[in-house]
Amino acid sequence: MNCRLLILFLFPLFVSAQGHSNPDLNKQDEQFILKAFNNADNYMNSDHYDSAQLWLNKIYLKVSYRKPSLFSYFLTSRQAEVYYYNNLHELGLQEAFKGENIASILKDSTLMADACNFIGLFYMNNNKLKDAVKYFRKGLKFAHQPPYTAEYIELSKPHHINGNLAEAFEKLHQPDSAVYYSRESLNESKQINSKRGTATAFLNLGNAYFQKNNIDSAKKYFESTRIAALAGNDFDVELNSYSGLANCAAAYDQEKEALSKLEMGFTLLKKYPQLNDFYSLMFLETAIKLYRQYNDQIKLIKTLELKNRIQTATYARNNTQIQTLLLTGLKNEKLIFNLELAESENKQSLANTRVYVLLLVLLSIIIAFIAYRYYALQRLRLANLRSKISQDLHDEVGATLSGIAMYSYITKEQIKNQEHDSVNNSLDIIKDNAGEMVAKLNDIVWAVHPHQDNLFSLLERLKDFAAQLATVKNIRLVFDISESLAMLKLSMEQRKNIYLICKEGINNAVKYSNCKTIVVQVAHYQRFIQILIDDDGSGFLIDEVRKGNGLTNMASRAMEINADLKMESIIGFGTKISLSIK
Repeated sequence: MNCRLLILFLFPLFVSAQGHSNPDLNKQDEQFILKAFNNADNYMNSDHYDSAQLWLNKIYLKVSYRKPSLFSYFLTSRQAEVYYYNNLHELGLQEAFKGENIASILKDSTLMADACNFIGLFYMNNNKLKDAVKYFRKGLKFAHQPPYTAEYIELSKPHHINGNLAEAFEKLHQPDSAVYYSRESLNESKQINSKRGTATAFLNLGNAYFQKNNIDSAKKYFESTRIAALAGNDFDVELNSYSGLANCAAAYDQEKEALSKLEMGFTLLKKYPQLNDFYSLMFLETAIKLYRQYNDQIKLIKTLELKNRIQTATYARNNTQIQTLLLTGLKNEKLIFNLELAESENKQSLANTRVYVLLLVLLSIIIAFIAYRYYALQRLRLANLRSKISQDLHDEVGATLSGIAMYSYITKEQIKNQEHDSVNNSLDIIKDNAGEMVAKLNDIVWAVHPHQDNLFSLLERLKDFAAQLATVKNIRLVFDISESLAMLKLSMEQRKNIYLICKEGINNAVKYSNCKTIVVQVAHYQRFIQILIDDDGSGFLIDEVRKGNGLTNMASRAMEINADLKMESIIGFGTKISLSIK
């Protein structure tokens, strides 16, 4: 964290020395940007990443990262750092790649080392360890030891990158390589008198030797970690030296010594409760393992409770911050589109291009917000539904988005060719597809909302949908439901699939049956719920349309919730759909 303050203190020198600042900015704008960077870093130092994001947004008003400059690089790297500490690694990886592109265009080795280090970190946290090793090694090619220029970025120094390489090889279970790069990191840290770098290098060496089952060497390096961490007031690193020493004592069956080291760690954690959550949880995992090994139930329960409190507080804080980050990050994209639109307004028709750009921005906001909002919530409460929701988004939205993308490209060409009538037709198609996609997304959002978990709410929503369709064709709609159904709770999977099955059935009746009346009846028995959708239309031959997507999807959704779906249709006498849910 202290590295950020050092960077900003030297930032004006860096701008002057490198010559990469944005020539469009005046002195007042540059001073404002430096102040905004400083405020963002202060908030990041205190783990208030949502507030930091607000200050980064102010910089977006002055600088676009799409125009390579030193400011745009630091804006991109700060955005990546915000995503990193909120576990949004896919978003952060994209920002880090943008930073690498900017550094490459600017031909700046310091920035390249910094960007490659970031990319490696994101790959390592996504468990893509071989890719992480590749980028860490690439970063080392651009990094160098002293003498340093005043503007050299702290996090791109070789001891940082070598330390990250050592950690990657530990996770790859290649302790010999981890030892090698840990020693490199240690030597480089001592050369520049980096106390924290020295402490973390000792810690990596201890972990590597413990992985090699060389307990004596591991113990020696964990003790060196403790001493170096105390010298630099790096209490989070000191905390993990105690867990390492406890593991070594346990390996020698020295129960009393192992418990003593754990107590020293808990004393430190009690003294500094604001220590980094990541390091604190690593220590607690070791404590839980050893207390289980020694069957110390009282301390085990206390440790589990402490771990749960830290995780709950972290999740609650991150959940709030992630919501802000996603919304403000998407606003940045909207801002960038608007800026680019303003620059091109003299070259193209303003009316048509504004609709095109704003529509793309709106679609990006809806898709990205829902995808990442649900990703964050699923990690906290619905991890087991992650793949299913992702599949639903793909199935429901993919085809529509593909159509929008195609017509957007066509529209762009039509604008260039000044085909105004064709442009209007294409935009109408884009608008219709977008409306259909928004309706599908609204259905998915409604289905997972915890306040809509009863059958009555489902039927009320279904009734509203049916009423809108039936009114257009003057069809009489009869809904036979009781408010007592509000007591019947449904799982997210049940209410989503029940709603979509019934919606498809009513939609088919309105569109194709030529009916005068649609009757929806719901009955609740002791062991199951039965929903009947009956129309007095022209009917159809089921065997002839069985391969249609609508009926196939209905059958598939019924199978997902173990429901019994029956369909009866007689030419001239209408169609009856029966759905029984156990």
